Amino acid sequence: MQERDAIDRRSFVRATAATSAMLAVAGCAGDDGPEDDNETDADDDGSAGDPNDDDPSVPQFIEVEDPPDAVYVPTHRESMRMLEPVESGDIAVAPMLSYPHPFWIVAGGDEESVEQEQVDDGSGVHLMLTIWDRETGVVLPVDEGLQVRVYDEDGDEVADSPLSPWTMISQGMGFHFGDNVSLPDDGTYTVELTVPPLSTRTTGDLEGRLEETETVRFEFVYDDEFRDEVVGGVEYFDEEYWGQRDAIEPMHHGDHGGEDESHEHDDDDSGDGDHSEHDGDADQGHGHGIPYSELPEIDAYPGTLLVDPEASEDPEETTDLPESGDARLLVSLLESDHRLADDGSYLLVSPRTPYNRVPLPDMALAATVERDGETVAETPLEQTIDGEFGHHYGAPVSDVRPGDSVTIEIQSPPQVARHQGYETAFLEMPSVELEVPAEH
Repeated sequence: MQERDAIDRRSFVRATAATSAMLAVAGCAGDDGPEDDNETDADDDGSAGDPNDDDPSVPQFIEVEDPPDAVYVPTHRESMRMLEPVESGDIAVAPMLSYPHPFWIVAGGDEESVEQEQVDDGSGVHLMLTIWDRETGVVLPVDEGLQVRVYDEDGDEVADSPLSPWTMISQGMGFHFGDNVSLPDDGTYTVELTVPPLSTRTTGDLEGRLEETETVRFEFVYDDEFRDEVVGGVEYFDEEYWGQRDAIEPMHHGDHGGEDESHEHDDDDSGDGDHSEHDGDADQGHGHGIPYSELPEIDAYPGTLLVDPEASEDPEETTDLPESGDARLLVSLLESDHRLADDGSYLLVSPRTPYNRVPLPDMALAATVERDGETVAETPLEQTIDGEFGHHYGAPVSDVRPGDSVTIEIQSPPQVARHQGYETAFLEMPSVELEVPAEH
């Protein structure tokens, strides 16, 4: 794995802000793409640097040559149109629309298991859905078999309908559901989304809820104005940052008075900048108070933080946490008096992306506790969504003592689709060996 090339975030924000207005227009077909030093030759398969001269509905998609096996800065940020959130029962859904674009599907645990989903026909949209619990605001980052049906103005289903959207992670949007949907003509379309009951274990304020099937509907208009908005709003970054080990800022999430202002954050803090509804410019705001799937910071977790026995000091930021496949693992041992513990202690494991703290769902994890070279406990870790701590994996454990060794085995990496910048990370994930500190 390549060593991380640190990026000064303020320089990065200034550089991208200075070039975004000029480069966004270059994403349209008929233009040359990013200016001069950002030009990339197209491969024969059109997957990188393809100017899409015959299809003005899809901007240039440029891939990074030889990206690291880690999270990296992508070449661009997509533009999107945000629709009003819709609600049903315990859930709220934020629909978002962009142009059809490639993404990567993961079905396994190595590079050979990653397949790029190509865009066969530029006509249509990339449909994205963020779903959260209305009471707690917790984004629900698990796949329960959502179904999407898309109807035209005559009430007929389009060719791709029904479809089951992919679970996805992106640096800008965090966790969401999404897929490319081909559309036959311009017009107004109706989407019907069915969300089954949540079968994943829930705890805290989520326990006993999200047990009903919910259905929401919304409409969108597909026309020249929409295409001009989402294609013209693409923000290409300065080429010097492409492929560097870092991540772009999350899209703004929350409401504000409409100012277009970038916000900055350190590695462990995505910040709370101004937020706006997307208006077709480079600002990709999560308006309407839409939550971003950002896990809590280290100090928000109770219990005893398990540490790398070879580390010189305790982790203070997400990037300091133990690492596997460039994911960071927060592992805490909760005492018997905690609500998650049951006649003993509770081992909580919270895998997350290294910069924006996006949860990594649909993994298979197991823990082994050893003392003086002997195994004293082995247990699988159950995928869980908690009203306070959000997504994690956990299990009750007993008789864990200071000095014990705890090994977290990643039996299967996160089986989620990825946008550019995540597709080479979180694949080959070796076990992580930790220690219960002496003060426990």
